[in-house]
Amino acid sequence: MKKRTFFNPVINDTATFIKTAEETDGEYTLLEIELYKSDGPPLHFHKTFSEKFEVTEGILYLQVGKEKYVLKPGESKLVPMGTPHRFYNIDNNLVKFSIKFEPGHAGMENFIKIIYILAQDGLTDKKGKPNSFAHLATILVMSDSNAPGMLSLLSPLVRMVAKQSHKNGTEKWLLDKYCC
Repeated sequence: MKKRTFFNPVINDTATFIKTAEETDGEYTLLEIELYKSDGPPLHFHKTFSEKFEVTEGILYLQVGKEKYVLKPGESKLVPMGTPHRFYNIDNNLVKFSIKFEPGHAGMENFIKIIYILAQDGLTDKKGKPNSFAHLATILVMSDSNAPGMLSLLSPLVRMVAKQSHKNGTEKWLLDKYCC
């Protein structure tokens, strides 16, 4: 991996890869995030990896299921596989925290690279969602990011579009353009 730090101007955060799945033989992926005031990502869950959030500076707001947490420096919270969650920052102050994916997940690593650079290129909406549904479906499946609740009804469509993106070269194009 050449570039290790990625900035998303829409979500207002920076992600730095500390350790990738490849570097840990798949054991984990470790990111450091710097987040200013932001709604963060929408509520979502992963079926194949857990996430541990650990704050080093500032205050992180974390929703896990229906519970909301306020994490301060030195505090952490494990989000088990299959648990809906999101993080956000309601203050203008910077919050720094790490996220550890366990086991490591190269698809989520690629998701971060792609979505952050799409945002830099102006190819997302004001909430950070790619303008192209094919791009969105491809990176959602790639990262094992799933919508909870009523939005889960769209999962078959998302998987179908991602499969088509794999066949028609869209997935390869995204990986070649944004992940090399």
